[in-house]
Amino acid sequence: MGKKVLIAVDESEESVHALHWALDSSVVQQSDEVVLFHAQPHPRIYAAPAGPGGFFVAPELLASIEKHNKQTSEVVVEKAKNICEEKQINATVMVGVGDAREAICETVEKLHADVLVMGSHGYGAVKRVFLGSVSDYCVHNAKCSVLIVKKK
Repeated sequence: MGKKVLIAVDESEESVHALHWALDSSVVQQSDEVVLFHAQPHPRIYAAPAGPGGFFVAPELLASIEKHNKQTSEVVVEKAKNICEEKQINATVMVGVGDAREAICETVEKLHADVLVMGSHGYGAVKRVFLGSVSDYCVHNAKCSVLIVKKK
């Protein structure tokens, strides 16, 4: 049995590029266990005032947001799974819910992954300060080697 490779996927071109790169390079071997992981965000809830001291969130709105997040996850993991199949790599799929940085690092630890592969959006220093960087967080907090693939 080879190493356990966790590949973080999302809907970005950078993520797809990182997946292709990992499968085409010597990072992933036929004997490796490949896990495709997508972090589905918690639904963002916007509450409206509902009388003194209370707020109301329409259940339909919450259900709609959850449905959209689930559909996005299904599309992302299906695309990644198809890429693996085209390259004759067996991969399993996992979807977590929550902040991508924390969900990825928790999954690395839970699975005892040997390598984490992820794409980089290429944010500059200023954008990283305001938007945060999932890859930067994972480099410093994942309990395995982290390979960041940049798109040229």
